[in-house]
Amino acid sequence: MEVKPGYKQTEVGVIPEDWSDVKITSIARLESGHTPSKKNSNYWNGAVQWISLHDTDKLDALEIYSTTQTITEDGLKNSSARLLSAGTVVFSRTATVGKCCVMARSMATSQDFACYVCGPSLNNYFLVYLFRNMDRVWRSLMAGSIHNTIYMPVFKALKIPLPPVEEQRAIATALSDMDALLDGLDRLIAKKRAIKQATMQQLLTGRIRLLGFSGKWVVKRLGDLGTFLKGSGVRKDEAQSGLLPCVRYGELYTHHLDVIRSFNSYISQEVAQSATRIKAGDLLFAGSGETKEEIGKCAAFTGAQEAYAGGDIVILRLSEADPMYMGYCCNTSSLASQKASLGQGDAVVHISAKALAEIEVYLPEKAEQTAIAEVLSDMDTEITALETRRTKTHALKQAMMQELLTGRTRLVTSKPNTAGEVVKQTEGRKANVHFLRSVLAAEIIDQLHDQPTFGHVKFEKMMFLAEHLCEVDTGSTYHRKAAGPYDNRALRSIDSQLQKQQWFEARKEGERYQYVPLAKRGGHRPYFERHFSGISASLEKILHTFKTAKTVQCEIVATLLAAWSDLLREKEAVSDEMIVHEVLNNWHEAKQRIPEDRWLAALGWMREKGFVPKGVTLP
Repeated sequence: MEVKPGYKQTEVGVIPEDWSDVKITSIARLESGHTPSKKNSNYWNGAVQWISLHDTDKLDALEIYSTTQTITEDGLKNSSARLLSAGTVVFSRTATVGKCCVMARSMATSQDFACYVCGPSLNNYFLVYLFRNMDRVWRSLMAGSIHNTIYMPVFKALKIPLPPVEEQRAIATALSDMDALLDGLDRLIAKKRAIKQATMQQLLTGRIRLLGFSGKWVVKRLGDLGTFLKGSGVRKDEAQSGLLPCVRYGELYTHHLDVIRSFNSYISQEVAQSATRIKAGDLLFAGSGETKEEIGKCAAFTGAQEAYAGGDIVILRLSEADPMYMGYCCNTSSLASQKASLGQGDAVVHISAKALAEIEVYLPEKAEQTAIAEVLSDMDTEITALETRRTKTHALKQAMMQELLTGRTRLVTSKPNTAGEVVKQTEGRKANVHFLRSVLAAEIIDQLHDQPTFGHVKFEKMMFLAEHLCEVDTGSTYHRKAAGPYDNRALRSIDSQLQKQQWFEARKEGERYQYVPLAKRGGHRPYFERHFSGISASLEKILHTFKTAKTVQCEIVATLLAAWSDLLREKEAVSDEMIVHEVLNNWHEAKQRIPEDRWLAALGWMREKGFVPKGVTLP
């Protein structure tokens, strides 16, 4: 195969000429795990986080913060389990082969994992993304008759493509930004779904009425609203036999939510002859299911096209009531409980047309039904648009991984400006925002670096509080990570600039990073006074308040401020309970380690100190 100029053929494939193909154990230390004896209770439920196969879902994130099981120091000392430092890459080599992430803190693992402690020439986040892009490689290396497994000698001999370390960081940053975008979309979709669910509960029960409606609601049986039919005739192997749209009963659980908007199955004319044709306005109920709680899942068919229903579907052909309203109404919790009480069977649950006919629904006049259905349909449209955007973003990320991790597309990074160059550039125009960010960072570090509680994590919180409370834009993009608000990209940029200017160096000591003064400490002051003189008093108050505070206290305040600000962008009024709910349910599971009453108490303290989002009026 011809290799284009600038590239070379290697054992790991075609890569750029300035990349290497290396044996990974030449640039990282390989470690395996161990399981302490289950018989000794003194080895379990301690303070040491221990990754096992129970935690493999957590390896989908970029970092793992906590584990399902923990072991004690005795369990660690009296087995071949070893404590690995934060930043170690952990890889699942058994059962769910290929899942991997970075340890956010010191942890041990079971023997089901291979772990790499990366050296200075290998970026751990780059390695995670590289591993996640090697599905074909992992499949070719798996062995074992019961569980898929990759044995440890394979990891010892494994070779990988290796870009220069700066390019590794750039690739990892680009892909982590895409992950942050996907995480944000996932949270937004979940929030919109929760809002829709709450709206359904309010509108479909009459607890909240739409403007202009005041008529009484009535109770009716489903059997009074139309005639029941049965679907029939479509086997699984016939579901893609032609071009005619069809609904199969299982799709009412997996694909059709309240209203049928698209189809998964298409049948031939021959199959359609034995299937049941559905009409606009029909309600389709799943006649079979796995649990009584889900039995009778419903969707309304409102389309005009020729379409059919397969077996195990019960059809209600409405003679009155708005069909779209009924599609939403028949999936509410009150109707689900009625359907559950009428379901028959254990391993497979069934519900008949006769049983469904006895279910009671609470109905307003038809005009109000239609208005309610339109509100809920608009919410569905918004959610669908977000889901489509999420799908496209995920596809874009996958394409980026293929391009960046093989070197087919290169990331070009410019060198940071020196202090002297920045001085010239600021004459008559705005200074480089990233340099100014490092100037603000240097002032914070200069005042706090000698405190025993001050390290990377606390510094990140101080930067966030300074930027938001002093209303300074430094170009940072903070994400909802475990120890968030967190911008890893900005943090690396700041550390690089601080060292380049010889102001401070972020130096790892044990399990944490500390800032060590360099030869030109204080050299940031002229720039700070020129560009940040207007916030000196506010910044001084923030730094004085948090100077001796523990890192977790800073995390609590920064997290609350971020959640509070986010909610204010969507709502005019926000309660303390809403803010804390946002933190505990829509942020990161790690936030749940802090009790709810501590979050609430911190909000009161923030008001006393005036540490609140812009535009909030203090009592």
